Amino acid sequence: MNYVGYGLDTMWTQIYYHVWWPGQGNDPMYLANTSMNITRNNYYENNYTPHMFTNGKDSGSNTTNWKNDPKKYLDDVGLYGVRISGNQSGNDISFDVELDAVKSTSSSRDLRLFIATVMDTVKYFGSANGLTEHHNAVIDLITGDTGKSIKLFSGVVTKESFSWSMRTEWINHSDLTYNMSGLKVVAWIQDYSNKEILQVNELNFD
Repeated sequence: MNYVGYGLDTMWTQIYYHVWWPGQGNDPMYLANTSMNITRNNYYENNYTPHMFTNGKDSGSNTTNWKNDPKKYLDDVGLYGVRISGNQSGNDISFDVELDAVKSTSSSRDLRLFIATVMDTVKYFGSANGLTEHHNAVIDLITGDTGKSIKLFSGVVTKESFSWSMRTEWINHSDLTYNMSGLKVVAWIQDYSNKEILQVNELNFD
């Protein structure tokens, strides 16, 4: 919110992948799921941090871009729907994701469903760059690090059910402080070829 203002901060879904610099690969949120963080970092062809991508497009590290780039999409009308419902019990969650489309997707289009478990607030007091409070850190990608291929048809609702347990790398981690009430699920549809995010939704369990 300090960078983009309250309006954009509350309007947009934000998630953060952690990388292996500048702390010589000792960031525990990176180490807790190196495969995911490396795969997604390479997908976006990122080679520095902080580095923001808006709707899959490069917004760099300039806070002016961070403020202005999201505004380009405010009047866009989405052709897809994403709804999430579910419940949490301690370290375990179960939930349903429903997808629909105004227009059927073409057989040649590479659409993928990503579902991330995300922690709202994480405190890491040993941070190499001095940033001790982190927000919306991605814990896991339930549909895989490269997503799940989907085809959607006009007027047809696709429903999928998921169960997930908190990764052992996070449970009782000596360097990470968080509250399980801050856990949420973020689901989005992405055009894997051009990286565009076509629709997104999130579920807070508390």
